[in-house]
Amino acid sequence: MPQIRRTKYLFFYIDDVPFPDITLLLQGQVIVKPVKQLYALSILQGEEYPLTHDELQVLFEIPSDNWVSALETSKKWHVDQEKLFDFARKGLLLIDEGDALFADLRKRDEQLSSTQWNVYAALYHFMTKWRDVHVKANISDDPREWESSNMGSGEPIRVFRDLYGDPPDGFYAVPNPLEVFELPVIRRDDGLYGILSRRKTTRALDRDSPLALEELSLILYYTFGCHGYLPVAEDVVALKRTSPSGGSLHPTEVYTLIMNVTGLDPGVYHYHLKNHALELMISLSQEQAVEWADEFTAGQTYPRWAQALFIMTSRFYRNFWKYRKHHKAYGVLLMDAAHLSQTFYLVCTELGLGSFITAAINSTNIEQKLGLDGVIEGAIAICGCGKPIQEHVIDPGFRPYIPRETEL
Repeated sequence: MPQIRRTKYLFFYIDDVPFPDITLLLQGQVIVKPVKQLYALSILQGEEYPLTHDELQVLFEIPSDNWVSALETSKKWHVDQEKLFDFARKGLLLIDEGDALFADLRKRDEQLSSTQWNVYAALYHFMTKWRDVHVKANISDDPREWESSNMGSGEPIRVFRDLYGDPPDGFYAVPNPLEVFELPVIRRDDGLYGILSRRKTTRALDRDSPLALEELSLILYYTFGCHGYLPVAEDVVALKRTSPSGGSLHPTEVYTLIMNVTGLDPGVYHYHLKNHALELMISLSQEQAVEWADEFTAGQTYPRWAQALFIMTSRFYRNFWKYRKHHKAYGVLLMDAAHLSQTFYLVCTELGLGSFITAAINSTNIEQKLGLDGVIEGAIAICGCGKPIQEHVIDPGFRPYIPRETEL
C-alpha cells in the first residue's frame, strides 16, 4: 500500500484572472471580470499548476514530516487515489513507490533538504530555469549584418518609450543632501585603467579564426584557476582565485564548449582546477558543438560564432555546507559568477579577444547534456570569447563623459 507525504518545497499563490461573465455573454454582452485562481508552485518540477479550493484542503491536511497511507487519505477526504497520484506526478506530493518519475522526485526532495537549500532560494532558482527556450530572432546569421542591425536607429527605444514612458534617470542624486563634496577628477589609461576603459561586450566574432591553445589556457588560469590555498582545518583548505567568493569557498565550476581552438577537438571539457587541465567529457563535431551552443543560449545567434563557451555552474552544497539554508547564500552564488565574468572580460580584453556573458540560457538542457542533476550542481550563466571582427565590433557611439565638465 503506497505511503504519501507532502513535499516541503511547495508554495501557493492566488491571482486575479480576467474571465468573461458567462451569464452576460449569453445575453450578448462581453464583460470581463476578475476571477480568483489558486496555483501550486512545484519546486520539484519547476512548474505551476492551477488548484481548486478543495484540492488545496486535501494538500493542507497531508503532513510533510511523516508518511501516511494513500488509501486512508483517499477515504478520509473523499478524493480518488488517482488524484493523489496526479499530485505526486506534479511534485506536490511524494509517494514511496511507483515508477521512475516518483523515485526521481523523492530523490530531488531529499537532495534539496540534505544539501541545505533555503526554501526561498529554491523557489527562485527552480521556478526561473529555462528549458527549450528559443528566441526565434529574425536576424541574419552573418555577424557583420547582425552587429550593424543592433546599432541601428533609436526607433525601438521610441516605441518602447511610447508604451511604458520614460525610464528612471541614469544619474541619481539623493534629495536634500546635507553637503556635497566634489572629488578630484583623475583620468588614467595605463595598465589596469586602460583595460577597464577598453572592456566591452563583443558579439561580432570571426568563427573561422581559431583561438590559440595558449590563449585558452591563460583565460582559464587567470579567470578560473587556483592561485593560492590556506589550510584552515584538517583536510579543509580555503582557495584563492583572482575573483572574490563568499567564504572563500569558490563553488563555481566551468565547463568549456570548444568549437574552434587550435590543438583541441570540439566537445565539452571540464576544467580541472587542481591540475589546470581539461577533462574531455563529450566529443562532438564542430557542427554539433555549434548546435549545442545555439541550444544552450536559447538561439541568441551570436554565441555560435564564438571559438569557445565557458559554462559556469554552481556546486551548491560547496557554499551551503557553510551557509546552511541561509537566505543570503544563493545570492552569493550569483555574485560569484558575476565576479568571474568581469575577470573573464578583463583577461580577454588584455589578450585582444572579444567577450560576452549571458544568463539567458536553457539551464535544464545544459544540465541534461552534461549529466548534472540541477540540485547538487546546476548551470548559472555562460561566457564566450573569440577573435573579434574589428571593423564590426559593436560600438554604439558612446561619447566621452567627464564629471562636472560634460554637458548633457
